[in-house]
This record gives sequence, structure tokens and C-alpha cells, in this order.
Amino acid sequence: MLKTKTIKIETGRDAGKTFIITEMPIAKIDNWSMRAMLGLLSAGVDINGLNPNDGVLAMARLAFETLGRMPEDKAVELMNELLDCVQIKPEGGSPRPLALELNDVADFKTLWALRKEAFMLHIDFLQQGVGQTLA
Repeated sequence: MLKTKTIKIETGRDAGKTFIITEMPIAKIDNWSMRAMLGLLSAGVDINGLNPNDGVLAMARLAFETLGRMPEDKAVELMNELLDCVQIKPEGGSPRPLALELNDVADFKTLWALRKEAFMLHIDFLQQGVGQTLA
């Protein structure tokens, strides 16, 4: 069964909105991960200094910091694919796929929070070996 996480936005223009993030099937996240790693390596990012004992947050920080070194089209594509994992749950309604063209998200900070939470959902298995918890 795929993991899910419910996010309720507390502040900003999206305050009160609820989003459900569902992890990608293994084949899709494997493909996403390979493209991300190859993109980082081709951009000259040195990942040898990354210590797994630094935990999930260090890995997430590295990923978000180094995406800026990738060609723009590849980085944007990878970041937007994380939004494919997100559904909005309208008040009193059923969850449905996120539709940015329908203004499901009105605040820039919400987009970044949803991307970050989707990314963290996919790498949370790393915390098992390092004893850190997700904030």
C-alpha cells in the first residue's frame, strides 16, 4: 500500500485548505530518483561528501540546494512531478487531483511546502537507519 500524508495549510492565502500527498509507485519514484541523481551529477554536484548519518533533513537540504545547478528545464520538471502526488480535499468534498489552473493553490509558499512534503514522504525510509524524525 502506498503511504499518504495529509497536510492542512494554517497560514497565508491557502489557510484552511487540506491536501493529501500519496507516494509514487516504486517504478515511478525509481525513475524520478535516477533522473534527479543523473541531473545532479551532470551538473557537477559532488555528492560524495554527503554523510547518511546526517539524516533525512541533510539529504533534503542537499537536494533542494543543488537542484539550482541543474539545467532549468530538468529541475522544473522534477519539482513539478512532485506535485503530481498531491490531491486537494475541498471542504465537504472528495479528494481530487491538484489543478493549478483552477487556482487550487493561491500562495507560492504552499507550492513549495507541498513539493517539500512530497519529497520527504519519498525519502522517509532513510530516517529508519539514522534515528531522526521528520519535523
